[in-house]
Amino acid sequence: MKRFFSQLIIAITILLLMVVILWAFFLRSPVIVKTDLTYILNPGTTVKQLAQDLHDQAYLPYPRLFRWLAKVRLDEYHLKTGAYVFQVGSTAGDILDQVVTGKVVYYPFIIVNGWTYQQVMTKLQNAPAVKHTLTHLSAEMIARKLGEPYPSLEGLLMPNTYYYTYQTSDLDILRFAHTAMQNYIQTAWQARPNNLPYKNYYHTLIVASMIEKESAFEQEKPLIAAVILRRLNIGMPLQIDSTVIYGLGSLYKGHITHWALRFPTPYNSYIRYGLPPTPIAMPGIPSIQAALHPAQTDVLYFVAKGDGSHVFSLTLAGQRTAIRQYQLNKTTHEKK
Repeated sequence: MKRFFSQLIIAITILLLMVVILWAFFLRSPVIVKTDLTYILNPGTTVKQLAQDLHDQAYLPYPRLFRWLAKVRLDEYHLKTGAYVFQVGSTAGDILDQVVTGKVVYYPFIIVNGWTYQQVMTKLQNAPAVKHTLTHLSAEMIARKLGEPYPSLEGLLMPNTYYYTYQTSDLDILRFAHTAMQNYIQTAWQARPNNLPYKNYYHTLIVASMIEKESAFEQEKPLIAAVILRRLNIGMPLQIDSTVIYGLGSLYKGHITHWALRFPTPYNSYIRYGLPPTPIAMPGIPSIQAALHPAQTDVLYFVAKGDGSHVFSLTLAGQRTAIRQYQLNKTTHEKK
């Protein structure tokens, strides 16, 4: 009898030792062994389903052990939904750590300086992992959802990189950019000089958007702002090509023709006086600062040199000289 119990104890000890070895092997063995695995943990996903998915999509040979591990760690009912990337070398414990603490993937959404509202919306429509809620709404309706009374969010979204998680709504992403612009422009507007002709910060954004489209050179922006404001002050048409292009929309084919300069859109600053009705792009901070702090100069004209920079002139005679020097035989209309 004693021999039987001795053998039984030895067998149980060996069995327990095998279980411990198997458990230790399981805990230390990578579940992700070849490439990183992107996994969407949807609402309602259970530990059982997660274990089965890891068995099917990665290398989890014992799904039941994964479920036991989650029970032992009290993780079973604390999984957080979202998109995850399980990296090569991740063990079962590493994966549970991720999904319990919510270390989800953050996707970047970039709004580039000078992008139009339409470009932003096209980019948003094609952005990965976004929950689309605005597909059938007009630009004006979307603006209303963010509390804006204007025809669209043109000029009202701050260029920057915004990070969002899986199934963040398109409206929330726009709200990030809209809030960033509001926070910045409200502060900048309060610190503006007293001699500016703008009635409100929206007018600032209109001018800033023109500056943004006219030059990428930060040192030129205050000079372009000065030209725009001086033309406004003396009652001269702004004659800004980028407003003409914006007004033409899909009719613009890459060249500003004499027909285009006469085409009657609300944005044709060759035939209409004053500011265009809305911004024409999303201005960045340097353009906004230039609109609020224009150069102290009497320049009234500028002409593109062909390398992205411009020549500025005080007089029409100086402008004509610059045109002859830089624009002679050009096929595009680039006079400002």
